[in-house]
Amino acid sequence: MDWKTWTLQTLQNKYVAATLLAVVWSTFIHDLGMLYVWRESRALHHLEQELFEVNQQNEGLRHRQADIFANPKALERFARQRYFMRRPNEEVYRIVNE
Repeated sequence: MDWKTWTLQTLQNKYVAATLLAVVWSTFIHDLGMLYVWRESRALHHLEQELFEVNQQNEGLRHRQADIFANPKALERFARQRYFMRRPNEEVYRIVNE
């Protein structure tokens, strides 16, 4: 029995043909096929990685905020640099690079 004959006999079996059709349908044709699931799984993995990185950045910023609020001199320095606050009778010059 050669390959072509075996293939034709196998595909003529209605169970094999139905199974093959279902696999092709669920993998390539259907809107929620395996390719879609694979792409969405990759996208989910990338988003989870991004979420992890953002959470780490947030944790670092929380530590920085706690350090600033714990130290009055650091809080004053932060206010002066960020919001250009000044003491009474003090002049502040802002230098802008163009």
